[in-house]
Amino acid sequence: MKIKLTITVLLVIGFAIFGCKKYDTDYKKFLDHKEVIYPGLATGVGYHPGNLRVLLVWHPSPDPSIKNYVVSWNNGLDSVIVNATSHSPADSITVSIPGLKEYVYSFRIIAHDNDGNTSVGQDINNVRVYGAVYVSALFNRGYNTANPYQLNDDGSVTLYFNKADTGNVSTTIKYTNKLGVTAEKSFGPKDKSVTLTDYKLGTPLQYRSAYKPVADAVDAFDVKNYDDFPIIYNVVECDKSLFKAYNLPTDVPSAYGWETYYLWDKSTNEPGFHTPGQDFPIWFTFDMGQQASLAKMKIWQRTSGLYNYGNPKRFEIYGSNNPTSNGDFSNWVKLGSFTSVKPSGLPTGQNSQADADFAAAGEPFTFPAGLASYRYIRFKVLETWGGGNYFHLLELTMYKIDK
Repeated sequence: MKIKLTITVLLVIGFAIFGCKKYDTDYKKFLDHKEVIYPGLATGVGYHPGNLRVLLVWHPSPDPSIKNYVVSWNNGLDSVIVNATSHSPADSITVSIPGLKEYVYSFRIIAHDNDGNTSVGQDINNVRVYGAVYVSALFNRGYNTANPYQLNDDGSVTLYFNKADTGNVSTTIKYTNKLGVTAEKSFGPKDKSVTLTDYKLGTPLQYRSAYKPVADAVDAFDVKNYDDFPIIYNVVECDKSLFKAYNLPTDVPSAYGWETYYLWDKSTNEPGFHTPGQDFPIWFTFDMGQQASLAKMKIWQRTSGLYNYGNPKRFEIYGSNNPTSNGDFSNWVKLGSFTSVKPSGLPTGQNSQADADFAAAGEPFTFPAGLASYRYIRFKVLETWGGGNYFHLLELTMYKIDK
């Protein structure tokens, strides 16, 4: 009985060994008795979206047998062959795929070696391509409507813009220069202003912004159309020979022989205009003798009390063409609110040479653009540098738009 069991076990083991020897090489007939070789994979595979195109980027495989990479998309219906110009993983291979639609794509990269072997393939999914639909949602960066520009003493103009939206990469100004030639100047999203040194006053200004949908996009997209910037006209000094006092019942009177008309006598020496002590705010009125759309003004402080005493610190300017005889503000339009600036920032009673030079040149103040024309001007004092209840000033000059 034991002999029969032993023989049976030996037969089972024999059949098992024979079976293993028979099937352990059967897979070779499916591979045509050849070894399967997979070329090495690329690394750092990525992409940069663009305008109806995409830029694919990867580091080449170190496998020296690779001769090219085949990039396919649209379920393999479209493809491009990219030659393996390097086998150093420190290098980069880039390929631009143009002529795409505004869509989300998937790309597949397969490496091919010299013997016809192919890699297992690598996929790049959710690749968004941008185009006209994206552009249709873009808007030009807005300019500062309250203070769109400033005319500088050197003849240049500075344009002011609002904070840029996310994705903005630049804004370009198109204008006519002093030679009559169309010119352009661009500035970045962090810049709140741009200065044109050669702008021809009175000619059209246009601007257009550019955006990137993502920071690493290969293309920037311009807004479809330019927007118009307010035209900047030449500014000239108003004729002071036409100025005269226009005293109304609520106006502050003069004092100490410092009269209103000294404000436009073309002298920055004393005397000027001085008021008695009176509760603030106080105001005075004058007639410019003609209607004018004001662009800016300059004031000259009393130098014996520079940035002190009754020199104005905060004030408002109003305009009217038909002041009411009772002196109220019913027919007046506020043209601007202003604050005098001390360059050094030193405390009251302490002045630097920069403070003195700045005041001696006349402190400039710019009115908002596009003001209507007014003949009568009211100067309303809210606060003086000395904090007292009186006001004094040596000279003022008004500048108008000259169309």
